[in-house]
Amino acid sequence: MMKTLLILIGMIGLGFTSCDSADKKVDLTGMKWVLQTLDGKKVDLQEERSQVYIQFNATDKRAIGMAGCNRFFGGYELDGTKLKFSQMGATRMACPDMQVESAFFKMLESTDSCGIKEHTLTLFSKGKALAVFKGEPLTEEKE
Repeated sequence: MMKTLLILIGMIGLGFTSCDSADKKVDLTGMKWVLQTLDGKKVDLQEERSQVYIQFNATDKRAIGMAGCNRFFGGYELDGTKLKFSQMGATRMACPDMQVESAFFKMLESTDSCGIKEHTLTLFSKGKALAVFKGEPLTEEKE
């Protein structure tokens, strides 16, 4: 079914460490983090209006976003610099950019740390950069 929710990642923990920038803790909220590169390659989606992004809502402790075609969502816990996602799910529609979407979800599964410099968020696994996001300030935090 096109609108069936698929539990992509059940009760996973993605440990983000090193989310400190110049001796201060990084706040992931208030930004729409738009994917720029994935596994060292520039992200070019077939549908020009498509985006891959993630947003964090501290009030509800939820991470939401768009993986190019499907919306995704789930809970998260932030403890200092450690970030864990839980009960991640997504809509399940078929689109031209399914390869990008699949690689994006695999990247989230293997992420273990992050770093922010200016308005750039980088996600790492064992010291290797997996993805780079550009931050766009939100006028209001969206759910």
